[in-house]
Amino acid sequence: MHNDSKEYFNAYKNKLSGNLYGLLCERENKGKWEEYLDSIYVEFMGLEDELASINYWKLRAKIGSLRYLNYYYFRKTIFECIGLTNSLLIDEE
Repeated sequence: MHNDSKEYFNAYKNKLSGNLYGLLCERENKGKWEEYLDSIYVEFMGLEDELASINYWKLRAKIGSLRYLNYYYFRKTIFECIGLTNSLLIDEE
């Protein structure tokens, strides 16, 4: 992987983590968190061909389930998702 590509991918992972944390804040503030969740989920689904980690599928499933969780599990799952972003790998083929 080219160094620039690696830097961009790491920056994307940081952006995704920030978006997930922002989603938690949006829900805590009783904002339009479901619309924000949809935006994150659609964007993340678009990376299916780029990511080569089983953790992509785990993260995708967790993000997809957030809409149905009560606040306690929502918050817990958000932090699990943020942790999983660090383990994502880009497909180098």
